[in-house]
Amino acid sequence: MLRTRLATAAIAIPALWLITRFLPQPLFAGFIMAVAAAALFEYFSMALPEHPIERTAGLVWGLVVATGVASRRPEIWGAGLSLAVITGLVFPLARPTDLQGATHRLGLSLLGVLYAGFFTPHFVLLRAGDDGWRRVLFTVFVAMGSDSGGYFAGRFLGRHPLAPSISPSKTIEGAIGAVGGAMFIATVCRMVFFQALGGAEALLLAVAIAVLAQLGDLCESALKRAFGAKDSGWIIPGHGGILDRLDSLLFPVVFAYYYAVLPRA
Repeated sequence: MLRTRLATAAIAIPALWLITRFLPQPLFAGFIMAVAAAALFEYFSMALPEHPIERTAGLVWGLVVATGVASRRPEIWGAGLSLAVITGLVFPLARPTDLQGATHRLGLSLLGVLYAGFFTPHFVLLRAGDDGWRRVLFTVFVAMGSDSGGYFAGRFLGRHPLAPSISPSKTIEGAIGAVGGAMFIATVCRMVFFQALGGAEALLLAVAIAVLAQLGDLCESALKRAFGAKDSGWIIPGHGGILDRLDSLLFPVVFAYYYAVLPRA
């Protein structure tokens, strides 16, 4: 397992650097849209495995929302959300004997549209801003550093469970190691390619990213447990599916984007 994770990281890290640093913005957006499509497919395959019509509708509207966010067209993602709600409310009319189940599936569909469809394209938004590629790589690498720090600290030092009912392998020691790993990688990233970022700011961002990455990981674990799934998919060796890798990135990238664009006193 560890060897597979290290081999995957050895390939993924240079690939992410090349894609984020050098790919033209339209192609980068296309790449992220493909990731969003895979994430939506995995989510709805877990959430609605026995309801192909609602599963397909959720996938379609999630892609509409993702397209609107990536293209900065609020009328498109607004239409996608509106149609998701409308069709979700119409589905129960076709099966009036299962109103409670249909309403439950509507909630799951809207969650998937927002979680995978709305959050994922924030990578595109973040890259399009000032120091965009640097901010994307900083966020991704720091989140990966958090994941690695948590993994090794939990494996060798972990004694006290963090959230045993959701993710039995997570420990408090691992959570602390995750913050340390994030701060270390943030320092490296600042020295290598993001010198414009202040030292104290980089460390504070690392702590925020580490906390959000762990929360995202736990939230996706809770979803998988609720859906009765071990992994969201199989596409990434040693990590499972796209969602299993995105879970620790989506919360941080949304935070990083709004941190970058919202005015601060």
